[in-house]
Amino acid sequence: MLQIQNLKTEESLLLATTVISLISIPSIYYFFNNKKNGKAKTAVKQEKKFPKPTIVPVSDEFDWKKQAPYPYRPYKKGPYKMNLAIRKLDPNDIICIEDTYLDRVTLREKLFDETKLSGFHESALDSLKETYRFIFNHLLQRYPKYFAYSDDKKTIINKIKESSVPANPSDLSGNELLRIIALNIEEDMLLLIKNNDEGEPDEYVLRASTSLFPAGFNPAQKMNLPLTKIHTPVPHYVEKLQTSMNKFFSRIKPYEFIIRNNWSIQTHTNLCAPTGSHATKEEATTIHPLYPQDLDFNKVFFRVEKQCFTRLPETGSDLMFIRTYVTSLMDLRESLTEEEKEILCSAIDGIMGDFAIYKKRIQWGEAAKAF
Repeated sequence: MLQIQNLKTEESLLLATTVISLISIPSIYYFFNNKKNGKAKTAVKQEKKFPKPTIVPVSDEFDWKKQAPYPYRPYKKGPYKMNLAIRKLDPNDIICIEDTYLDRVTLREKLFDETKLSGFHESALDSLKETYRFIFNHLLQRYPKYFAYSDDKKTIINKIKESSVPANPSDLSGNELLRIIALNIEEDMLLLIKNNDEGEPDEYVLRASTSLFPAGFNPAQKMNLPLTKIHTPVPHYVEKLQTSMNKFFSRIKPYEFIIRNNWSIQTHTNLCAPTGSHATKEEATTIHPLYPQDLDFNKVFFRVEKQCFTRLPETGSDLMFIRTYVTSLMDLRESLTEEEKEILCSAIDGIMGDFAIYKKRIQWGEAAKAF
């Protein structure tokens, strides 16, 4: 450190001026150089913040019994590309009521009570309560025709189910929160919280879920696992998706809404399919291709997941919803143009190598294309 207090006055002034000049020259150059390039950079990058969205109520003419499920068709022509393929989501659409609602939530009640596909860690309790408020506030604002407060404001009435739930989740247990959530929306719900356990990867960890419509995995076996371990069965996850997935879950902001889709074809009728949708290399040796005559295409389904993401503003947990759409190949064939059929066949051919095994394309691929 320069010591200038004992120098003579003139020497002190000269030295101080020299030091200030040396410090200032790079700053002046930095300012004018960026100004010349048409942009003045700041030393600290400001984090983007998203405003709280205004949820728009559906029109008075909206009738849930006449609202057909959205026809997601996320497949693309050519080789399958392993990426997140995320895009912005209209916050109005994060939770939807469609004509499948009553049948699905009735099935979800049976699955919740008879299976062990839901669970939570105690560290997620506050996040679960915030999720509960998030869900029912959305339903009250988006679908006021079907969800409303009771006269005393103590309960929220679900007019479709002719039932009610507590308006305030403060005194509800973790299991009560999960059950009410599971029985009032079609979407599966997952909560991920940044890991703080020593010796574990610095990743987001699944700490609560109501995964009643799984496809090829048992949600109970994924509980309390970080992202990388959750995706262990996925081919090439570590080298191709691990970094981008971890960045995505770390960077998503409160009131930011993101959507992505994935798709496959299943040769069974189960919405709840913890087994049977995926295969390993060892299992591939015993899998034989199916032929069109082997299948009833009213019972073979094109399955799409609508995956939605946001961050809870109070607890900071990442909230994910998964809504499952299924269309029989018989109905799908009737709805597609010839060009769209060619694109789908190309997309099926594009599932190659390890992914052809993982998604069981080696079993259903040729039969689906021939149909």
